[in-house]
Amino acid sequence: WVRGGLPAALHQPPPQISAMASASPKIRIGFVVGKDNDAVEDPGYVGDASFLADLPGEYRTHPETKEYGCTKADGGMAHADCAIPWWIKKNHGEECEIDIIRGDLDLDLDRLKSNDVNFIIGYDLINTMFEDNWRERKAKIGVALKDCGNIWPTWEVQEFIYYKSRYMQACLEAGVPMAPTIFCFQGKRTPEKLLAEARRRGWQGFCLKLSFSAFSLGFLITSVEACTKDPTILKNYFAENGDYPEFICQELITGFKDHWETRCFHWGYDFQYAICNKAAVVSESGAEIISAGRSDQPKQPREFVTAARAVAAQALKILPKMYNAHGAEIAPVLNRVDIGCSTGAIHDKGYSWKEGEKTFFLNEMEYGGTNYFVRHLPFDCVPLWGEKYFQKAVEIMTRRPPRGTAKVGGKQAAPATAPAKAPAKARGVVKKQVVQKRVVKKQVVKKPAGKTVTRKPAVRKATKKAVVRKVTKQAGMRKATKKVGTKKAAKGKAKAAGKRK
Repeated sequence: WVRGGLPAALHQPPPQISAMASASPKIRIGFVVGKDNDAVEDPGYVGDASFLADLPGEYRTHPETKEYGCTKADGGMAHADCAIPWWIKKNHGEECEIDIIRGDLDLDLDRLKSNDVNFIIGYDLINTMFEDNWRERKAKIGVALKDCGNIWPTWEVQEFIYYKSRYMQACLEAGVPMAPTIFCFQGKRTPEKLLAEARRRGWQGFCLKLSFSAFSLGFLITSVEACTKDPTILKNYFAENGDYPEFICQELITGFKDHWETRCFHWGYDFQYAICNKAAVVSESGAEIISAGRSDQPKQPREFVTAARAVAAQALKILPKMYNAHGAEIAPVLNRVDIGCSTGAIHDKGYSWKEGEKTFFLNEMEYGGTNYFVRHLPFDCVPLWGEKYFQKAVEIMTRRPPRGTAKVGGKQAAPATAPAKAPAKARGVVKKQVVQKRVVKKQVVKKPAGKTVTRKPAVRKATKKAVVRKVTKQAGMRKATKKVGTKKAAKGKAKAAGKRK
């Protein structure tokens, strides 16, 4: 259930890209990085990591503090987001210049504008929510990502994913299967309104999660009965997470924990590989279980991967369109679509899912900053993604639409005529992108009843971090609850962050 290897087509220029004299200037490609949980130099990685031997320590993270600036000799780890651009540097260095931008240290508007194309591959606006002075950081990074004009995915697509309600509402309107959902927007939400709506729709158990969060921080599982008996459950949740722009509340899918969640990776609209997993917050052992198709892992369920691919393909159609400065449509870059399976009873009055039958549904969507599961795969995905990102940069710079069909901001426009800058093997140029606008809403997730995961504030300005899970009790809950907190650094102040899984 992986494509495996590199198809021959990957080594050819994208459509409409022609060769160019070697004297042409190189494309500058920026990669916004910030991972500390997707190690390439790991015993589980099946590829050849020798190309990373000269990766500077400034792009390696300390094994304990997770901060950048640790040499390989001192145990510094290279993660997928830095390994991929380094692979491009080694394999396409004559055609492009690579700029690795550490999100917490280097990212600003001027840095992004200094490049021709930038890709978000490890750090984005969500990371700022886990940093010191997060309000200032979120504002600064938001301006950089929004105004640079050369970031991919585009700002519109980023916001479409950050605000879960947007893509979830779009999926609901498009008929994509999704759990019963209530959107709770900042300034309009109250615990009383939410509980009344859940009761009106016939729900028993439900879960809450946050937009602009990661690693299950702010994830709560409870019930109508528990919140009725103890109103402080919701009051405390609303108070603790008041800074978040929206909560996503979904009816609890009781069979969710009993089945694999299937994470489908796509480039454009093409399926690449799938990771089946049972998250730590729902697995009985308390540890995440992963199946990526290797012999030392549980076998991937064919039925689940096939069904998940179908739902994921349907969900990808709702993404906003992207256009380069010439007005040519650019297909999506990397996206991950997570699909769950329900066999339990659904109590929502508007749903007719049958108890005992498998219903596959959209859980959530992520893009390039997600976990690639490099060390769990049965094949080396670094060359796969490296080649695709390089070819996509060339495509963004050079692709032109058929005459008279260029689109700018979603409107018809004359084809761009500006002189082009390109790599040694490509012709044409584009430095800015224009996006067709679209606004939609989002969905929610399901987890086992009686469990709660609360967000702990984080202070670290570096990458989003892996978190440590605890088991605790909460008054009014019928079952033990699980908390996901942040991992403390060994030195100095407590440093924390949450990295998307």
